[in-house]
Amino acid sequence: MQGLELVKDLAELETELAKKLEEARRLAEQRIAKAEEEVRRILEEADAQINQLADSLKVRIALEGERLAEEGRTKAEAEVEQIRQQANINMSRCVDFVLSEVLP
Repeated sequence: MQGLELVKDLAELETELAKKLEEARRLAEQRIAKAEEEVRRILEEADAQINQLADSLKVRIALEGERLAEEGRTKAEAEVEQIRQQANINMSRCVDFVLSEVLP
């Protein structure tokens, strides 16, 4: 009878351990699912931040390009005006020289 009681106790213990093992497995699966969800959320957030940074950089690059182009235009216009003024001075000298050579 004592052996039968021992087998019964072992069977109950095995059943209890199986329940605990199943509960632990279920909890582990829930934790894994939550961790995977958190990883997806973090990756989506990182992707959004990367896209935002890329858009911001595109705007900054475009603005810097416009600034440099305007700076180049302004510098070129100043150089053209300086060359034009020098050409006018030289043209006036040239006219004076030609006139002095042609007219007595």
